[in-house]
Amino acid sequence: MDYPWIMARLLIAAIVLAAAVTLYGLFDCLLRDRGLVRVLPKPVWAIIILVLPVLGFVLWYIFGRGSEDKPSQAPRRRGPTAPDDDEDYLRKVDRDVKLGKHAPEPPKSEDTKPSSPEPPVTDADDASGDTGERDSNTDEHGSKGEGRGHSN
Repeated sequence: MDYPWIMARLLIAAIVLAAAVTLYGLFDCLLRDRGLVRVLPKPVWAIIILVLPVLGFVLWYIFGRGSEDKPSQAPRRRGPTAPDDDEDYLRKVDRDVKLGKHAPEPPKSEDTKPSSPEPPVTDADDASGDTGERDSNTDEHGSKGEGRGHSN
């Protein structure tokens, strides 16, 4: 039997298996939701998995990898929240509604008319700027022209 060849094959298989386990653990860590990671933050687990190839994966699987059924803790939301999530805001709006601050305005009645109605302005008056006074040279349409049928 040729023992060096067998040992070389076993060493190559062990290296390939260690690389596969390390890559699986690394991608599992990096792609897992932040709320499902326990004990340490994701970047620290990724470094542990890379530095300690097989042992890092075992540690990740035992201590760091949370199950998807029970998240370890919900991710905290930072920044402003929606107004309907704020209890103080909802109490303030409820109080304002009860006090009538947000009541709609009553509709205006159409029965009220202006006290001094003015005569309607026609298009001919509006376009010529005429105030109702006719010039002696204007015809029945209000135009001053020397066109057909006019003689001076």
